[in-house]
Amino acid sequence: MSDRFDTIAAPVRVKIAVGACRFFASVTRTDSEEEAKAFIEQVSHEFHDATHNAYAYKLGIGDLAITRQSDAAEPSGTAGPPMLQAIEQAGLTNITVVGTRYFGGVKLGIGGLIRAYRSCAEAGLADAMRVREIFYQPVTVSISYELVGAVLREIEICDGKIDTVKYGEHGAIVLALLPLAALPTMQIQMQETTRGKADVSLGHTNG
Repeated sequence: MSDRFDTIAAPVRVKIAVGACRFFASVTRTDSEEEAKAFIEQVSHEFHDATHNAYAYKLGIGDLAITRQSDAAEPSGTAGPPMLQAIEQAGLTNITVVGTRYFGGVKLGIGGLIRAYRSCAEAGLADAMRVREIFYQPVTVSISYELVGAVLREIEICDGKIDTVKYGEHGAIVLALLPLAALPTMQIQMQETTRGKADVSLGHTNG
């Protein structure tokens, strides 16, 4: 299992002309759906006078990947899907693309719109600087007080990052980030170390 992924280092914006229409590709890194939605809202507000602000984003890798797209009232399948396809073909994730179109008075047609939005996204992605990083999976471990030290050591051995340790009435909750490739080993080691007393779940919960 690989825990490496490619994303972009900094936001970019590219303008292209397709016929009489103007297109803007606004591209940024987003590590959660909340960040993606906030970026989409920000760009849509900035280009509030545009004809359409379609979008596509991808988060995560493998079976954990999340993809979303919207045509933003363009004909179905002509804006969001081709931009998402451009993200996939570029081999990128944790990224959001907003494609903004200003109508120029001449209709592009279904095929023309698909090509235009794909070209718009491709131009933005090509202009961005790529970086390779490690994908960390949020993990929650619920344990008794006396096992906190052992659990923290196991997480550190797996090159994990401790986020928070919360102490409650009935025990402790450890919120951590684990490299995806280390997750299976960590789960096995955690159960052996705590003799099956650790409750390990994916994601961060308040408990």
